[in-house]
Parts: sequence; C-alpha cells; structure tokens
Amino acid sequence: MSETTDQKTARLRAELKQARQDLLAAEAELAEQLADIAAFEYLFEAHVGYLVDRLAQLEAEVDEYLRRIKQMRHDHLFDSSYRPVDEQFNRTWHSPPSQKREEPKARQVPPATQAEIKRLYRQLARRFHPDLARDEVEAAFRTERMRAVNDAYRAGSMVELMALAEELEGYVVHTAVPSPSPQTEIQMAQALQEELARIQRRLYRVDHELTNLPNRPMVALMVEVKFGQREGRDVLAEMAADLERKIARKEVERDMIKSQFNHLT
Repeated sequence: MSETTDQKTARLRAELKQARQDLLAAEAELAEQLADIAAFEYLFEAHVGYLVDRLAQLEAEVDEYLRRIKQMRHDHLFDSSYRPVDEQFNRTWHSPPSQKREEPKARQVPPATQAEIKRLYRQLARRFHPDLARDEVEAAFRTERMRAVNDAYRAGSMVELMALAEELEGYVVHTAVPSPSPQTEIQMAQALQEELARIQRRLYRVDHELTNLPNRPMVALMVEVKFGQREGRDVLAEMAADLERKIARKEVERDMIKSQFNHLT
C-alpha cells in the first residue's frame, strides 16, 4: 500500500528532524576536534615549531655558504663573468633565498580562553538548535546560524561567537523569520525532500572529514603525545631536545664552512 501525501509529509518531517539532529551532533563533534587540533598546533609551535624553523634556517645558511664557496672556486679557475650551468639554471628558475626570519619566542597556550570559547559555543549550540523552530523556514534559519556558530568555533574566534550571541539576544521569530507562503501538500513534500537531501549531503561531508582527521600528521603526533603522557613521557620535550642537538651540530657545521668561506675572500 503506497503512502498518502499526508503520510509522506509526516515521514519526511520526522526524517528531516532526525537528520538535523545528526548534522548538529556531527558538526559539533567536528568543531570540537578541530579546536583540539588547533590548540595542539599552538602548543607544538610554542615548544617545537620555532626549533624546526631555526634548523631550517641554519641548513639554508650552510647551503648558501657552500654555493658561494663553489662559485669562488669557479671564479679562480675561470673568468669571473663565467657562471656554471647549475647556477645559471637556479638564477633563471629559482627565486633568491629568503631573508632570515627572527627566531620567535616560545608562547604559552591560554587555557582559560579556550575554555571560554568552548563554554560560549555550547551555550549557542543549545539556543540555536533547529529543533526549537516552530516551522520549516525558522528551522532553516536556525540551521544556517548554527553553521556560522560551528565555523566560528572551528576558527577559535571568540569575537565572532560573541557577535552571534548578541544577534541571538535580539532575535525575534516573527520579525527575523518571515512566515512561509501557503503551499500545497505536494509542494511541501517536495520542499522537505530537497531540504533533507541537502542536509544529508552536508552530513556526508562532515562525516567524511571526521573519518579522515586521523590521517593528518598533526593528529597522529597529538595521539602520540597523549599516549606518551600515559607512559610518563613528554614527547614534545623529547622532540625539542633532539632538535636542539641537531641545531648545535648544524651551528658547528655552519661556523666551519663560514670560516672556510672567510679564508677564501
């Protein structure tokens, strides 16, 4: 027995309500995980990232001194206007080496700010929930604002979240959301079907992003750090110590090559 138009509309409304709940939960989970990753990246940069930059800078200095030494030796063997093939190629196709960056100072993660962002996000998530809507148009409005809340949370933007909170304070349903125009049951069913398909597509994308989060190198490192903490290890401190040793060796190498260069000039 095929369902009537009224039955189809009722079924689609129920499916749409469940899909919105699933999407809201998935977006909240994704936003929370992305916020955790962003906080870890900040922590990594504060304890390890600047050492990675320092090592890369030293390696660039060593490469530049070696290049200049090679060029000086060529100049002694050939006319000073002569340029070896590899240098001609690099001059033609590669940009000049970037200037040295100042070494950034280690930063500290402000946990209070992260907690405030998360607390405000949860408040807005509850108040903008599409299930509080009185009709389909208001539900679409709430879904759109909830997406903006999630985007602001993922970006760690307290300013945007506060602006959304102010918008919510002044929100009045009958003025902010216009009443829907009269529709036939068939038109309503079609509109519900289209909205359901849109939400399902969004849910698929969010689920796909959640599934692929563990493949990010920074996430893998974050997991390694957490497991290390359980074993009483500080993985980031170990990485920093290893980088400091490499930096010390590279500084010695740089100074030796620099001294060799100075003797040739």
